[in-house]
Amino acid sequence: MTDKSKTDSRLLPSERLLQIRQLVNAKGVVRVSELAARFEVSDMTIRRDLSELEKLGAIEKTFGAAVSSEQASFESSVSERMHLRQAHKRAIAKAAAQLVDPGDTVAIDASTTGLALAQELRLHNIHIVTSGLDVAQALRGGAATVITTGGTLRERSGGFVGPLALRSLEHIRVDKAFFSAKGVLVPDGFVDSDLGEVDVKRMLLSTAARIFALLDSSKYGKRAMGVISGFDRVERLISDDELDEAARAALTEHVQVELASLEVIA
Repeated sequence: MTDKSKTDSRLLPSERLLQIRQLVNAKGVVRVSELAARFEVSDMTIRRDLSELEKLGAIEKTFGAAVSSEQASFESSVSERMHLRQAHKRAIAKAAAQLVDPGDTVAIDASTTGLALAQELRLHNIHIVTSGLDVAQALRGGAATVITTGGTLRERSGGFVGPLALRSLEHIRVDKAFFSAKGVLVPDGFVDSDLGEVDVKRMLLSTAARIFALLDSSKYGKRAMGVISGFDRVERLISDDELDEAARAALTEHVQVELASLEVIA
């Protein structure tokens, strides 16, 4: 019987990519070290392979591991998402923070990229409206005045949803709104999984004079059921400099695109 715990290290790169994808989809989560041992290649080679598969939407990378796209298609928890592409989110948050002026009132949604932005803004003398419990907690003890929507708390996302959350935003107006999404599609716009969250994000954006989308490069082309917004009201999409040229070209036909450098986080 063939020993399946080892795989021929002389595989072509394309063959190795296919086998990695099949293995990750079968197991759900596989560590980089396990893949390197199985295929008898270096950790660096596996990380490059995973980057290629992530660009194709086949898997998602976490610290030291890969998660299947099938598993990632279901909404993951805040604690899980916080460990995904942290450097990308921090770079995007640093770029977004440059758009905030002293005395501004800004809205931040319940997203891990929004959480990264909140951490950048906590010492700013501004007002922040948020539908995210984790965002509000990150701002505690800082200089910003924090207003939360309230409502029904969704444990997995850490976001407030429902009639109370929507009603609390009816009479609020902000200078700038920052939001993230599960994916961005051309020509549809920005999409997310949970319709309750989508409703709150829509209402949050309706309060703003200027709207900015914060999505890392892995979000391009990802699909989800609910449309948060088309491109028409979004002033700028801030992503990271790993966004490939084809994606950038497609997006710039609909929205201004700014690419945050990952070197600022290195």
